[in-house]
Amino acid sequence: MSLIQREMSIKVVLITIFISFSIPFYANSHIVTKTYFEHLSEVNKEWLNHKDVCPTGFISFRSDLDKIQLHLNLVIEYLKSNRPSNLSSKQLSIRVFLLEKLQEYTDHKIFPVNKYHLTRQPYFVDDYGTNCAVGQMIFDSGHEQLVAKISKEHNYDYIVDIHTDGLMEWANEFGFTLEELKWIQPTYPPSTTIEQVMDGTNGTVTKIINNNYTGGLIIAGDFTELDSFPCLNIGVYKNNQLSCLGNGIDGIINDVIVTGQSGDIYAFGELQYNGQQFPIAKFDGSNWSYIGISGRDGAVATAANVGGSGYQYEVAISHSSIPQHQEIWHLLNNNTWKKQAMVKGVVLDIIASGYGRVHVGHFDSVTVYTTNEMIDTALVVTNVVIHLNYSNKWYGIGSNISDTVNVVTDVGNALIFGGTCKSLPGESNVCLSRYFNSVLQPLMINYKDLEDNTDPEDFSVKAIAYRSGNTFTFGGFFDMQPFSVGTYGRHLATYDLVSNIINPIAAFDQGVNSLAFLNGELYIGGEFQSNLGVQNIHYLGRTVSTVGVKELNFDIKLNVYPNPFQTTIQIEGLEDGVIYSVLFLDGRIAKNGTVFNEKINNLDSLPKGTYLLQLETSKGSVVKKISKL
Repeated sequence: MSLIQREMSIKVVLITIFISFSIPFYANSHIVTKTYFEHLSEVNKEWLNHKDVCPTGFISFRSDLDKIQLHLNLVIEYLKSNRPSNLSSKQLSIRVFLLEKLQEYTDHKIFPVNKYHLTRQPYFVDDYGTNCAVGQMIFDSGHEQLVAKISKEHNYDYIVDIHTDGLMEWANEFGFTLEELKWIQPTYPPSTTIEQVMDGTNGTVTKIINNNYTGGLIIAGDFTELDSFPCLNIGVYKNNQLSCLGNGIDGIINDVIVTGQSGDIYAFGELQYNGQQFPIAKFDGSNWSYIGISGRDGAVATAANVGGSGYQYEVAISHSSIPQHQEIWHLLNNNTWKKQAMVKGVVLDIIASGYGRVHVGHFDSVTVYTTNEMIDTALVVTNVVIHLNYSNKWYGIGSNISDTVNVVTDVGNALIFGGTCKSLPGESNVCLSRYFNSVLQPLMINYKDLEDNTDPEDFSVKAIAYRSGNTFTFGGFFDMQPFSVGTYGRHLATYDLVSNIINPIAAFDQGVNSLAFLNGELYIGGEFQSNLGVQNIHYLGRTVSTVGVKELNFDIKLNVYPNPFQTTIQIEGLEDGVIYSVLFLDGRIAKNGTVFNEKINNLDSLPKGTYLLQLETSKGSVVKKISKL
């Protein structure tokens, strides 16, 4: 290992040690009574150089927004009263103007949202277009292009590390020093935390899927308890409750789907019933029944997907009669089985997409059958094969992909693959890849010790979840160190397809197997039991927004109705003239204004969903969770 590599490794270890001690306090540190200096130095370490102007005594805050606001107020007050003697009259004039604009920005108390980092972090411009304090001053001076350039090149950097051309020239022109800009720049706390879902499970969660028929999530794995009640391996989460599907299923569950007008639930795997092994089980809302395939007694199902034209579902199975191979079968609408194809290897995931039915796993060839189970075509492929929609044409997409592809999902017009990536020469080190416009492109590479093979490590992406926009979330078994030096995080991260930036959003003790979005929150299943070493999250967790939710003032009694609302919200117990903000759960402002006649009107343009209603009253800030029908 080179000297530079050793220094980088030491740096990462030190960062990891620091984070492990400091992270647990970030989520609610504002409500803890501490000295002014302790609070303010969390927002900006430059207070170490300004202890002489820091207020004395102890304080707590209702929200981190209040803490950032106090920091900026104190800095602005000092900078206004201490005008550098070396500035020209023009520099002094524009400096005073920008400090006044900064005061307006501070009074509005709308600051960037830290969406992608586990610790407090500078954000020059966040995902929703909110500038930081320094960025806002540059913007107000008419230099919007400089703001955009800094955001592109150094969006998460401290001022001292920003080397964008034009920044220091701007500071000199408008009468600020580098030291002053360093003191102004706040850091922002993580906007989400991860909590356990109810009492979780007592064993590994391997699969979480959305039930698009009756709502909620289906959760499968290797457990005997769900929410502290007996349940064998499969249950449901709905209306903030966990419950078992019947008594559950004995055996190994590899996949789950929901299909049919009645929303029947199917489990696929190595399932045991009455001393026999079945590949498929069906839950009709009351009972489980078990399904086999003729001539394939004792088969094991590894992946499945809902059906298309003429068939109910498809399933990939292993059987003793076809060693080292798997067959793909369709259950037709007349309840008969048809063998579609056979692969040399194993299929681990199947999805329907605009490209066709996508089958992924670890295999190197595919044999396609005709209606009479005669061989139609034989293909050489690498771990991916696509069955074209409304056709019997099958095709591969290339070989620059993971050694084993564990999961595939569609994001826009692209397919995203996640798989096992090794760090040994001669083996694939591709962890994530994208197929778009007939081009297969690696997105994430495992570089860990690739050069000297010291302590090689295999990483694996097991799950991908996509909600909207240009960012998807992925989970598995990986450490962020090889992908971004100095970045701390394990097993869960986001990938931005525009900037090609990977950001960790957790540091689980063990890996992630499955992900699903429900009502804007990400649900996570895996082998983990803690995050950041302090949060007990037994195998089943979810992300929860900390924006606004921690800012409740329980001394303010309000009656907010109707909830859910459609066009108007009535608020009893609130004086007129109060400023309100309707926020998305991630902190973006959907609508704001002033309350009159105890009403907020004209909300019909808001999309259906859940919001936070923030009210700035004379007694303090209060936040209520509301929903739009």
